[in-house]
Amino acid sequence: MNSTMKKIAKVFLLMILCLTTLVPTHLTANAAAKEITLGDLEVLPRYIAGVLIDAKKTTSGVYVYCVDSTRPTAKNTTATLVGEANAGVTAILNNGYPYKSITGDKAKDYYITQAAVWWYLDDVTGTSNLGTQFKVTGEDAQNLRPYIINLVNIGKQGSNSYTTALTIGTTDSNMTLENGYYVSKAIKATSISNINSYTVTLKNAPSGTEIINSNGEQTNQISANDSFYVRIPVSKVTTTSLTMSVTATGKSIFKKAYVYRPVNDMQDVAVLEEEVKSSTIDLTLATSKVTIVKVDSKTGLALAGAKLVLKDSTGKAITSWTSTVNGHVIRNLADGTYTVEELSAPKGYKLNKTPIKFTIDANNKEIKVKVSNEPKQVIVNITKIDASTNNPLSGAVLVVRDESGNVIARFTTTENSYVLTDLADGTYTVEEEQAPAGYKVSGEKISFTIDEDHLSYQIMFENYPEFEVPNTSSSSMLFSLLGIAIIGLGIRFVYKHGQNV
Repeated sequence: MNSTMKKIAKVFLLMILCLTTLVPTHLTANAAAKEITLGDLEVLPRYIAGVLIDAKKTTSGVYVYCVDSTRPTAKNTTATLVGEANAGVTAILNNGYPYKSITGDKAKDYYITQAAVWWYLDDVTGTSNLGTQFKVTGEDAQNLRPYIINLVNIGKQGSNSYTTALTIGTTDSNMTLENGYYVSKAIKATSISNINSYTVTLKNAPSGTEIINSNGEQTNQISANDSFYVRIPVSKVTTTSLTMSVTATGKSIFKKAYVYRPVNDMQDVAVLEEEVKSSTIDLTLATSKVTIVKVDSKTGLALAGAKLVLKDSTGKAITSWTSTVNGHVIRNLADGTYTVEELSAPKGYKLNKTPIKFTIDANNKEIKVKVSNEPKQVIVNITKIDASTNNPLSGAVLVVRDESGNVIARFTTTENSYVLTDLADGTYTVEEEQAPAGYKVSGEKISFTIDEDHLSYQIMFENYPEFEVPNTSSSSMLFSLLGIAIIGLGIRFVYKHGQNV
C-alpha cells in the first residue's frame, strides 16, 4: 500500500469515529439500561466524497451512532452506560433515522444521521470530523448534503427542546369531606415538558380510592395540562390519621440520547432511549372518631337499651342507635358542633333530658362522650285501712297487675305498708282478692302509672266492716228534743207551783 492509499485509509478511519466532546451530564434514575450489547457492522455506500460510514446496531436491533474518534470502531462487544449525550445530539437523533424517515431509503437515512452528528460536533466544539471536501466540494450524487445540513441546524436550534420534566403539586395537601367522600384539592403538573400525559398511582390509599380528572371521569391517565383529584369513600376510612403518596409518571415524547463505552478502549456510541420522569406528593387525611358510651351515673358501668340520636348544629338528625355495653363509634364526621340526645332511657333508669354537645376541629378529632343515667327510685306504698277508722288492717289479700293483666305482686296485708320498687314504666292496678276477717271484700280497683314524672305513690286501700252499726244520728235528735221538752215542762211546773207557795 503506497503512502497516498495509507492517508486515504487513515481519513476513512477517522470518519467513522466520533469526538470525545460529548461530555455526559447527569443520569436520570432508571432512565436507561445500564449495559448494551453491540452487534456486527453494516457497510453502507460511500454517498458523499467517498467517505465510509458503517451502520451500527445493538444485538437487539437498535441503531447506535459513534461519538468518539480516538478509538477503534466497536462491534460484537458489551458497552456500559456513561451518561447523557449532548442535547444537540439528542435533537439530531430524534429527527434522524430510524425515528423519522428522511429519504425513504434506510441506508441513506442512517448515513445522513451519522454525518449530521459529526458535522454538528465540528460546528459547536471546533473538531474536524468532516473536512471541506465532504461539506462543500466533494461529490454528492444523491444530493444528501442538504439533509445533513438541515439536521445539523435542528441540533443547534432545538438543543433545549428535548429536556424532559415532570413535577406535580397542589395548593393544599389536606383532604376535605364532600358528599360521602374525602376529596383532595386539585392536583396538576406545575412543571412539565416533553410529556403529553402521565399515569397516576397511589400508595397507602384505602380500598375504593379513585382518581378523577377535571371532567369528573375516573381515570389514572392525565393529560399534561389537565388537573385531577383523589377521592376516598368515607366508609373505607378506618383510621383517624392517614398519609397517602400520589405519584405521577410520564414517558418522554422525544427520546433521550445516552452514551455507552465498550470494553477494550473502543469508541463510545450514542443510542436513544425513552426517558421516564416521575414526581410524588403526599396527601394527609385527619378524620374524626367519636365514641359515645351510655353509663350508670352512680356506678359508671355501661348501660344497654338506651335510644340515642346524634344531631348536627342545625338540629338535623345524622344517626340514631340503641346503646350496648360497648361504646358506639361514629367515624368521619366533618368539623363542627354536634349534640347527643337521649330518646328513651334503659329500663330502670330516668331519661337524661340534657343534650350533650361536642365540637370536632383540626385539633380535636378523637372524642369520647359519656351519657349518664340516674337509676329510677320507684316506691309504691300500699296500705289496707278500715274505712271508718282509717286504722291499718291485716289479713287482706291484694294483687297488683300490669296493664297486660300479668300479676306483678300478690301479698297479705299487715299493719305496715307493702312496698313495691323497681317497677318499669306503665300503668298498674291494685285489687282485693280476699278481705280481712269481719270486713266486706272491696270491689274497688285502684290504678297508678309509673313514668318519668311519677315514680312514687301512697295508696290507701279501704275496707268496710261486714255488719253495719245502726245510724244513730236521727234518734239522738229526737231524744234531744224530748229532753228539751221535759226540761221545759219541769221549769214551768216549778215556776207555777212556786208562785203558790
